[in-house]
Amino acid sequence: MAERAPRRRVPTDERTTGIVVAGGRSTRFGDREKALAELDGQPMLYHAVATLGDFTDSVVVNCRPDQQAAFSDGLEPLDTDIRWALDETPDEGPLAGLATALTAVDTERAVALGCDMPFADTDAVSGLLARLGDSDAVVPRTDGGPEPLHAAYCVEPTLATARAALADGERSLRALLDRLAVDYVAVDADGTLPVRSLTSVDTGERLQEIKRERGRD
Repeated sequence: MAERAPRRRVPTDERTTGIVVAGGRSTRFGDREKALAELDGQPMLYHAVATLGDFTDSVVVNCRPDQQAAFSDGLEPLDTDIRWALDETPDEGPLAGLATALTAVDTERAVALGCDMPFADTDAVSGLLARLGDSDAVVPRTDGGPEPLHAAYCVEPTLATARAALADGERSLRALLDRLAVDYVAVDADGTLPVRSLTSVDTGERLQEIKRERGRD
Protein backbone atom coordinates (compact mmCIF):
# COMPACT_ATOMS: atom_id res chain seq x y z
CA MET A 1 0.00 0.00 0.00
CA ALA A 2 1.09 3.56 -0.69
CA GLU A 3 2.09 5.50 2.41
CA ARG A 4 0.36 8.74 3.26
CA ALA A 5 2.50 11.78 4.05
CA PRO A 6 2.84 12.64 7.75
CA ARG A 7 -0.25 14.19 9.25
CA ARG A 8 -0.48 17.93 8.54
CA ARG A 9 -2.28 19.66 11.38
CA VAL A 10 -4.41 22.58 10.18
CA PRO A 11 -5.21 24.97 13.05
CA THR A 12 -8.85 25.77 13.83
CA ASP A 13 -10.30 28.13 16.41
CA GLU A 14 -12.46 25.57 18.21
CA ARG A 15 -12.53 21.85 18.84
CA THR A 16 -14.12 20.08 15.91
CA THR A 17 -15.18 16.52 15.09
CA GLY A 18 -15.02 14.96 11.66
CA ILE A 19 -17.79 12.64 10.45
CA VAL A 20 -17.71 10.10 7.63
CA VAL A 21 -21.05 8.58 6.66
CA ALA A 22 -20.29 5.12 5.26
CA GLY A 23 -23.19 2.84 6.14
CA GLY A 24 -25.06 2.79 2.85
CA ARG A 25 -25.35 -0.20 0.57
CA SER A 26 -22.91 0.02 -2.34
CA THR A 27 -25.35 -1.17 -4.97
CA ARG A 28 -23.54 0.60 -7.81
CA PHE A 29 -20.26 -1.08 -6.86
CA GLY A 30 -21.65 -4.58 -7.36
CA ASP A 31 -20.69 -6.92 -4.55
CA ARG A 32 -17.87 -4.67 -3.28
CA GLU A 33 -17.95 -2.23 -0.40
CA LYS A 34 -17.61 1.21 -1.96
CA ALA A 35 -15.79 2.56 1.08
CA LEU A 36 -13.09 -0.12 0.70
CA ALA A 37 -12.52 0.38 -3.02
CA GLU A 38 -8.88 1.41 -3.39
CA LEU A 39 -7.41 4.52 -4.95
CA ASP A 40 -3.67 5.19 -4.77
CA GLY A 41 -3.21 2.07 -2.69
CA GLN A 42 -5.68 2.94 0.08
CA PRO A 43 -9.45 2.56 0.53
CA MET A 44 -11.56 5.61 -0.29
CA LEU A 45 -12.70 5.58 3.34
CA TYR A 46 -9.06 5.97 4.38
CA HIS A 47 -8.67 9.09 2.24
CA ALA A 48 -11.81 10.72 3.68
CA VAL A 49 -10.84 9.98 7.29
CA ALA A 50 -7.26 11.13 6.69
CA THR A 51 -8.44 14.45 5.28
CA LEU A 52 -10.64 15.10 8.31
CA GLY A 53 -7.91 13.95 10.66
CA ASP A 54 -5.69 16.76 9.41
CA PHE A 55 -7.75 19.40 11.21
CA THR A 56 -10.23 17.76 13.59
CA ASP A 57 -9.80 16.41 17.11
CA SER A 58 -11.37 13.06 16.25
CA VAL A 59 -13.30 11.38 13.44
CA VAL A 60 -16.58 9.52 13.87
CA VAL A 61 -17.25 6.84 11.27
CA ASN A 62 -20.89 5.86 10.82
CA CYS A 63 -21.50 2.40 9.38
CA ARG A 64 -23.44 -0.81 9.84
CA PRO A 65 -22.24 -3.24 12.53
CA ASP A 66 -21.27 -5.81 9.89
CA GLN A 67 -18.95 -3.28 8.22
CA GLN A 68 -16.97 -2.20 11.26
CA ALA A 69 -14.28 -4.89 11.33
CA ALA A 70 -13.29 -4.49 7.68
CA PHE A 71 -13.42 -0.70 7.90
CA SER A 72 -11.28 -0.73 11.03
CA ASP A 73 -8.67 -2.84 9.26
CA GLY A 74 -8.63 -0.41 6.34
CA LEU A 75 -8.03 2.55 8.66
CA GLU A 76 -5.36 0.90 10.82
CA PRO A 77 -2.40 2.81 9.30
CA LEU A 78 -3.87 6.19 10.28
CA ASP A 79 -2.70 8.23 13.26
CA THR A 80 -6.20 9.56 13.94
CA ASP A 81 -8.57 9.29 16.90
CA ILE A 82 -11.37 7.25 15.30
CA ARG A 83 -14.70 6.50 16.94
CA TRP A 84 -17.57 4.42 15.66
CA ALA A 85 -21.27 5.23 15.43
CA LEU A 86 -23.07 2.07 14.37
CA ASP A 87 -26.53 2.06 12.83
CA GLU A 88 -29.01 0.41 15.18
CA THR A 89 -31.33 -0.12 12.22
CA PRO A 90 -29.38 -0.49 8.95
CA ASP A 91 -30.51 0.91 5.60
CA GLU A 92 -32.48 3.85 6.98
CA GLY A 93 -30.79 6.29 4.62
CA PRO A 94 -28.14 9.01 4.85
CA LEU A 95 -30.16 11.26 7.16
CA ALA A 96 -30.30 8.50 9.77
CA GLY A 97 -26.59 7.84 9.26
CA LEU A 98 -25.68 11.45 9.89
CA ALA A 99 -27.96 11.61 12.94
CA THR A 100 -26.35 8.48 14.37
CA ALA A 101 -22.90 9.96 13.85
CA LEU A 102 -23.90 13.25 15.49
CA THR A 103 -24.94 11.41 18.66
CA ALA A 104 -21.29 10.34 19.07
CA VAL A 105 -19.94 13.88 18.70
CA ASP A 106 -18.77 15.75 21.81
CA THR A 107 -17.90 19.07 20.17
CA GLU A 108 -20.12 21.97 19.15
CA ARG A 109 -19.07 21.78 15.51
CA ALA A 110 -18.62 18.95 13.05
CA VAL A 111 -17.59 18.51 9.45
CA ALA A 112 -19.14 15.69 7.42
CA LEU A 113 -17.84 13.86 4.36
CA GLY A 114 -19.12 10.98 2.33
CA CYS A 115 -16.94 7.88 2.20
CA ASP A 116 -16.77 8.23 -1.60
CA MET A 117 -14.96 11.61 -1.62
CA PRO A 118 -11.26 10.65 -1.76
CA PHE A 119 -10.23 14.01 -3.23
CA ALA A 120 -11.72 16.18 -0.48
CA ASP A 121 -9.26 19.01 0.10
CA THR A 122 -8.17 19.70 3.68
CA ASP A 123 -8.06 23.48 3.26
CA ALA A 124 -11.37 23.58 1.41
CA VAL A 125 -13.21 21.45 3.96
CA SER A 126 -11.70 23.13 7.02
CA GLY A 127 -12.44 26.51 5.46
CA LEU A 128 -16.16 25.81 5.70
CA LEU A 129 -15.88 26.01 9.49
CA ALA A 130 -14.83 29.65 9.36
CA ARG A 131 -18.13 30.53 7.72
CA LEU A 132 -20.45 28.92 10.27
CA GLY A 133 -21.16 32.10 12.22
CA ASP A 134 -24.89 32.25 13.01
CA SER A 135 -25.76 29.54 10.47
CA ASP A 136 -26.64 25.98 11.40
CA ALA A 137 -24.66 24.66 8.45
CA VAL A 138 -22.33 25.71 5.66
CA VAL A 139 -22.94 23.64 2.55
CA PRO A 140 -21.32 23.85 -0.90
CA ARG A 141 -23.70 24.05 -3.84
CA THR A 142 -22.88 22.96 -7.38
CA ASP A 143 -24.97 22.96 -10.54
CA GLY A 144 -26.26 19.58 -9.37
CA GLY A 145 -27.47 20.94 -6.05
CA PRO A 146 -26.20 21.07 -2.45
CA GLU A 147 -23.49 18.74 -1.12
CA PRO A 148 -24.54 17.93 2.47
CA LEU A 149 -21.76 15.36 2.87
CA HIS A 150 -19.03 17.91 2.21
CA ALA A 151 -20.26 20.39 4.78
CA ALA A 152 -19.85 21.96 8.23
CA TYR A 153 -22.55 21.78 10.92
CA CYS A 154 -23.41 23.16 14.33
CA VAL A 155 -24.05 19.91 16.15
CA GLU A 156 -26.89 20.71 18.56
CA PRO A 157 -29.39 22.27 16.10
CA THR A 158 -28.48 19.82 13.36
CA LEU A 159 -29.01 16.76 15.55
CA ALA A 160 -32.31 18.07 16.93
CA THR A 161 -33.54 18.91 13.44
CA ALA A 162 -32.41 15.57 12.03
CA ARG A 163 -34.30 13.71 14.74
CA ALA A 164 -37.44 15.73 14.06
CA ALA A 165 -37.16 15.09 10.33
CA LEU A 166 -36.72 11.36 10.89
CA ALA A 167 -39.77 11.34 13.17
CA ASP A 168 -41.71 12.90 10.30
CA GLY A 169 -40.66 10.07 8.01
CA GLU A 170 -37.92 11.90 6.12
CA ARG A 171 -34.84 10.01 4.93
CA SER A 172 -32.92 12.44 2.74
CA LEU A 173 -30.28 14.97 3.70
CA ARG A 174 -31.95 17.57 1.52
CA ALA A 175 -34.98 17.35 3.80
CA LEU A 176 -32.63 18.19 6.67
CA LEU A 177 -31.17 21.19 4.85
CA ASP A 178 -34.66 22.51 4.14
CA ARG A 179 -35.18 22.80 7.90
CA LEU A 180 -31.82 24.33 8.84
CA ALA A 181 -30.43 27.85 8.54
CA VAL A 182 -27.91 27.08 5.80
CA ASP A 183 -25.17 29.25 4.32
CA TYR A 184 -24.76 27.89 0.79
CA VAL A 185 -21.31 28.35 -0.74
CA ALA A 186 -20.77 28.50 -4.49
CA VAL A 187 -18.02 26.17 -5.66
CA ASP A 188 -14.92 28.02 -6.89
CA ALA A 189 -16.56 31.39 -6.21
CA ASP A 190 -13.33 32.71 -4.69
CA GLY A 191 -10.91 29.89 -5.45
CA THR A 192 -11.08 28.35 -1.98
CA LEU A 193 -13.52 25.55 -2.79
CA PRO A 194 -12.32 23.67 -5.89
CA VAL A 195 -14.73 21.43 -7.77
CA ARG A 196 -12.29 18.53 -7.42
CA SER A 197 -12.76 18.54 -3.65
CA LEU A 198 -16.40 17.56 -4.14
CA THR A 199 -15.72 14.73 -6.60
CA SER A 200 -17.89 11.77 -5.67
CA VAL A 201 -16.73 8.33 -6.83
CA ASP A 202 -20.07 6.58 -6.57
CA THR A 203 -19.74 3.80 -9.14
CA GLY A 204 -17.13 1.20 -9.98
CA GLU A 205 -17.03 2.55 -13.53
CA ARG A 206 -16.23 6.05 -12.28
CA LEU A 207 -13.41 4.69 -10.13
CA GLN A 208 -11.87 2.86 -13.09
CA GLU A 209 -12.21 5.99 -15.22
CA ILE A 210 -10.31 8.03 -12.63
CA LYS A 211 -7.60 5.39 -12.38
CA ARG A 212 -7.16 5.42 -16.17
CA GLU A 213 -6.95 9.21 -16.17
CA ARG A 214 -4.25 9.03 -13.50
CA GLY A 215 -2.45 6.18 -15.25
CA ARG A 216 -2.90 3.80 -12.30
CA ASP A 217 -4.89 0.66 -13.03
